[in-house]
Amino acid sequence: MGIVKKQSISLAVVSYIGVVIGYVNKVLLFPVFLTDPAEVGLANTLISASLLYAQFSALGMNVVTLKFFPFFQDKERKHHGFLYWASLIVTIGFLITTLAFLLLKPLIVSRFSANSPLLIDNYYYLIPLGLTALFFALYDSYLRSLLKVVVPSFVNEIYIRLMATLSISLFALHLVNFKQFVFIYVLLNCTHVLVLIVYMIYLKQWSFKPIKSFRIKTLRFQMFYFGLFAILSTAGNSIISNIDGLMIAGLLKNGLYYTGIYTTVFFMSTVILIPYRSILKITSPLISTYWKDNDMESMENLYKKVTVNNMIVGGLIFLVLWINIDNILSFLPKEYYAGKYVFLYISIGRLFDMIAGLNGIITVTSKKYRYDLFFTGFLVLLTIVSNYSFLVVFNMGMEGTAIASMLTLIIYNILRLGFVQYNFKMQPFTINCLWILILGAICLGISYLIPQQKNIFLDGFCRSIPVVAIFGISTLYFKLSSDINNFVYGVFPKLKRF
Repeated sequence: MGIVKKQSISLAVVSYIGVVIGYVNKVLLFPVFLTDPAEVGLANTLISASLLYAQFSALGMNVVTLKFFPFFQDKERKHHGFLYWASLIVTIGFLITTLAFLLLKPLIVSRFSANSPLLIDNYYYLIPLGLTALFFALYDSYLRSLLKVVVPSFVNEIYIRLMATLSISLFALHLVNFKQFVFIYVLLNCTHVLVLIVYMIYLKQWSFKPIKSFRIKTLRFQMFYFGLFAILSTAGNSIISNIDGLMIAGLLKNGLYYTGIYTTVFFMSTVILIPYRSILKITSPLISTYWKDNDMESMENLYKKVTVNNMIVGGLIFLVLWINIDNILSFLPKEYYAGKYVFLYISIGRLFDMIAGLNGIITVTSKKYRYDLFFTGFLVLLTIVSNYSFLVVFNMGMEGTAIASMLTLIIYNILRLGFVQYNFKMQPFTINCLWILILGAICLGISYLIPQQKNIFLDGFCRSIPVVAIFGISTLYFKLSSDINNFVYGVFPKLKRF
């Protein structure tokens, strides 16, 4: 866990700085200066749709890179031309996806023009956004395989959000109109891949020579077969992650208006996932290495530690956010208060996703990776059906979509937990997981006993400090996570004596 702890701490710092910038953008700038939530919905939907575009274009190469790059890694031989061949494959995928995107425009227009006309007006912006998102994801996987994860995370978490700050600031200062803002917003969102290219050149890891290697000849059929399943699996995961906002935009009257509210509150819940995402970027290549070396003991140990750490950190973040949700929403225009329980349902789903730990990456990088496709296919179907049911049949609006997303994440992870347990005889839970849940419930109950203060800052302070103190001290005292204890006592050695 040494390299995991060191880099995951750096990633967590980068991620939390990014969240602060993102909070300023999503909560203090975009909803205030883009006075129509539909305009906020457009900005957020363009990014979500571009991620879908990129996933379909990638042809599974992002996952292929994580699994097979260890077999190619050789800096002196330019990693056997891996980057060149991977880039060529995703370029072909992009051309195929773009052709489909253009041919399907009449169908998409008929679905979204009535409820989300702004999205149709800016339809073609998805092409450059999808292209740059595609290559950013590929280069991010490549650098992750080299265990160079901090700079890509900085670009994704901080740089791109600063570009969003710049674009909305130009609009707020009345230097550009809304149409010009959208153009600048899209343009600046396309520059992050250029930063990664410069970084790879600096590392001398940028090589586009079409090297003919025996490694490629030996592994090409395995990579193709794995990639075929990865295409469907990663596309399915992307659909699960992004389809809710698009379905709101397409199915609800004034869809982009509600998408703006939904995606803004949805972003607030991403804070919970920061520790998980930080650790996942480090552990993904490690899991591939463990499979290569058949080191099941180290894999199971990592599996359990990641789950406990995620439960503690993610659980504490969820508690602090939920007990202060009214105070947080008070900074937004009053229309956004309708998203209060959207936040709750989405957060519960995300927390369960964290608790499930590394089940997904263990399955995808194993010899039984093809089974993950069946899980993903089932969940894609469940996501679409549940979203449609809660939106249209039960007419529950945004909250219905949030409930559907929560159920999707819970069912998805239960299936994969069972699969890993059955096939690899590993499960991530220990008795400490139960104590963490009990501790969280106690802290939540205590927060409801605290009287509400008129001043929102004082109220937030009075609610948060007791919960953080009780949760944190109990975690350390009862040694619920050796990693967290070692980290805290390493930074504050006197605390251990106390």
